[in-house]
Amino acid sequence: MISVGLVGAGAIAERHAAALRDVGARVAAVADPEAARAAALAGGSAAVFSTADELFAHPGLDAAVIASPNDLHATQTIAALRAGLHVLTEIPVGVCLAEANAVAVAATQAGRYAAVAHTLRFCRPYLALKARIDAGELDARHLIARTLIHRQHNTGMDGRIRAWTDDVRWHHGAHTVDAALWLLSAETATAHGLLGAPWPTSGRPMDAGLVLETPDGVLVTIALSYHSRLSSRELIAIGENDTLRIDGGVLASTDHVVVDAGGEALMEQQALVRQDEDFVRALADGRRPACVIDDVLPAMRVLDAFGSQDRAGATR
Repeated sequence: MISVGLVGAGAIAERHAAALRDVGARVAAVADPEAARAAALAGGSAAVFSTADELFAHPGLDAAVIASPNDLHATQTIAALRAGLHVLTEIPVGVCLAEANAVAVAATQAGRYAAVAHTLRFCRPYLALKARIDAGELDARHLIARTLIHRQHNTGMDGRIRAWTDDVRWHHGAHTVDAALWLLSAETATAHGLLGAPWPTSGRPMDAGLVLETPDGVLVTIALSYHSRLSSRELIAIGENDTLRIDGGVLASTDHVVVDAGGEALMEQQALVRQDEDFVRALADGRRPACVIDDVLPAMRVLDAFGSQDRAGATR
């Protein structure tokens, strides 16, 4: 049985705890500055700590899941790796390319896996679309993706108030860019685009528009927003021979439904379980997890290049 420590006790940590237990792992420790919240998630069967470093020193752990605020992900992942633990880190693995690169170096030096929770890679509609592209059944020429959320107030996925601020580029931008590059098996892309004006309450952009071009000429057009009162996570794959669309947990072609995952919420819940199961099984089998830090560095490089452009779109 793989023994796992959870860093963070918020909404996503609750989902990880349930998924890990469902796939046969042991949640042996929980760390969170809010003692009551950590104890509630531990449920009397796991050790409770107030800091990540205390958890990393807990004897008998095989791995850690980092589900803390975004700005802590990289430093805590590196600390866990240096403590000899394999790690599954919630997205984003870092809030800049330098942090992501530092995690990759730390994983190599420690000889441990640093998996990253790019959960779209485990969603059934995305897996089915990738299978079609890989098999040559869809000759993709243009992907169009929209990730639109209303996050003007500092609340998380479950509506609870948070003590930290989200980042549209490095969080949902990383999800969306990585999914596009993964679908196209592209390890690099040129990036052009703009970040919107900073939001007064956070000082961070809330909107972004991005166009990518892969080395073989496929275009990817991405729209991101935390201002939208109409939520949408949609991806359209346009090929020379067909067009497919992922929306609401459904992958559909122009004339029929290819995959229906039962709604977006169920699709993402099942994907998180599939992702955590892959991580646990990989450690038990001594193999590489399906999505590790090296796999997501291309997306982080694109996001870094995108952020280095000025308001006129010219790369500095």
